[in-house]
Amino acid sequence: MSRNARLAALSMAVLILGSTPARAEEPRYGLQLHANLPSGDLKNAVEDKPGAGLGAHITFDLGGGHVIRPRVDAVFFPEGSFNGFKTKANDLSLGADYLYFPGGKPNGLYLTAGLGLHRWSVDSTTPAVGSAPATSGTQSSSRFGYAAGLGYNFNRSVGAELRYVSTHYANRTAWDPAANSLQAGVTFRF
Repeated sequence: MSRNARLAALSMAVLILGSTPARAEEPRYGLQLHANLPSGDLKNAVEDKPGAGLGAHITFDLGGGHVIRPRVDAVFFPEGSFNGFKTKANDLSLGADYLYFPGGKPNGLYLTAGLGLHRWSVDSTTPAVGSAPATSGTQSSSRFGYAAGLGYNFNRSVGAELRYVSTHYANRTAWDPAANSLQAGVTFRF
């Protein structure tokens, strides 16, 4: 990037940040509960069984309908069986979402997009083959992911959200299983 392009980008960032009004309210703490419908390779691994999740977040209202929401989530998928392989998966993630409220205030309909670091723990059992006994083990991996969706705040304390979450659940190997899910949840703010 040329020096002029960097200067223009920096100037634009300063103008945008400078034009954003002061924070409209103090940070608010909250919780979220959600169901996760798996897709991709995860769907096959857990036999299309939905996962249950819970988490905590903090919202920072930047004013003008812009909100930043750091969050931590834990999702637990029940054991599934695919071609004799048994798999149970858990995901612990830490990330941040950007929420945009078209109405300009943090209530009603909003759009959301976020990035997160996902720590997967996958327990798997391989079936016995011939004289070889069945084996089991746990694989852990940390992978980045993204989320996008929409939500609706019914009032100052309760909202609902629908997000698509995409990540992977193994270390980068020849097989890089996708761990995507459609997440439907309820948010509570204090």
